[in-house]
Amino acid sequence: MDKVISSPIRWTGSKKKLLNEMLYTFKEDKEIYIEPFLGSGTVLINVLNNNMYKKYYVNDINSSLINFYITLKEDSNRLANMITIICLEYNALENENEKESYYYEMRVKYNEEDLELYHKSAVFWFLMKSGYNGVYRINLKGSFNVPFGKKETITFDKKNAEYISTLIQPVEFYCMGYKEFSDEISQQIDLKNAFMYCDPPYIPETKSMQNQVLYTKDRFNHSDFISHILNTADSFQGFRFMISMSDSLKTNELYDIWELEKIHICDIIRNVNPTKRFVSKEIAFLNYIVSEVQVKKAYLELM
Repeated sequence: MDKVISSPIRWTGSKKKLLNEMLYTFKEDKEIYIEPFLGSGTVLINVLNNNMYKKYYVNDINSSLINFYITLKEDSNRLANMITIICLEYNALENENEKESYYYEMRVKYNEEDLELYHKSAVFWFLMKSGYNGVYRINLKGSFNVPFGKKETITFDKKNAEYISTLIQPVEFYCMGYKEFSDEISQQIDLKNAFMYCDPPYIPETKSMQNQVLYTKDRFNHSDFISHILNTADSFQGFRFMISMSDSLKTNELYDIWELEKIHICDIIRNVNPTKRFVSKEIAFLNYIVSEVQVKKAYLELM
């Protein structure tokens, strides 16, 4: 696999650290790539960079994420110029108090003002870059409420963004729930020739995580999700999928009953909030068998 390309967005839970070994386990004998939970976009970007499929359909319920990639695809220079101005303004501030005030002013603007699409994408990028640990969290009212991350300076890699803009030109972006997305594309394409990579919200592993509402104001129902994916697989023989998860008792209780293939990817450290960090074992559930050759290549990536 080629060198991993970073997402232009800072995003907690990014798959960058385990990406190459994970890509070796993807089902490559399909022509269509589908991703219903785009997140940072790191997986998509590197799948594109390795030219693994012919057609690409991706989705996320987070409109700010999708709009960021749409603006990056349509006019990367315009977006980059707006982000650069924000970086210059922030970096010119003399102390942490001024930077903190700037951050919260931008957060209010993001939550309360009807910003033009490119402007909102630039502000979204800034909040993810300078907020705590790249966490996207909203309250029950739907307002972004991540605290200031105390970044001294911020930078935007324009060259990387321009390259990603060229990569994502063939991608079709959607913004809806995963069920609506799945139903939508099943009417447009032959899912028998598709591979779907799923990185849904992880099952909470701590009490503090259970009490948080991350990503959207609605809690994610894993039983409904896996039932929907399996029904899709039953309807389209040949449709293949992989689901990323963290290895936990609750995860295994939910997923093991479906008799899917399970593979271990690697162990990573996760940051949930400013005071909580823990080691997470990354696993994946699949409806196909990973070959010994794929496993060996993935293992060599870890060496």
